[in-house]
Amino acid sequence: MLIPVRCFTCNKEISSYYDSYVNLLKEGYTEAESLNKLEITRICCRRMLLCHVDISEKLMRLNGAEDINMDL
Repeated sequence: MLIPVRCFTCNKEISSYYDSYVNLLKEGYTEAESLNKLEITRICCRRMLLCHVDISEKLMRLNGAEDINMDL
């Protein structure tokens, strides 16, 4: 699913950091290094990015017509 727009705890806007965070991870940075480089210091905001599970690609591959039994 999509990353939440704001941190649930402190209400800081965090969605704009997500793409940069993922790009840094792909470049070989660790999670801690990526968050430090983006200057995300609050533990609650760090948690929002660290614990996010992106399942949007898996959902895009699903074809609803095949998964739903149309027999009535």
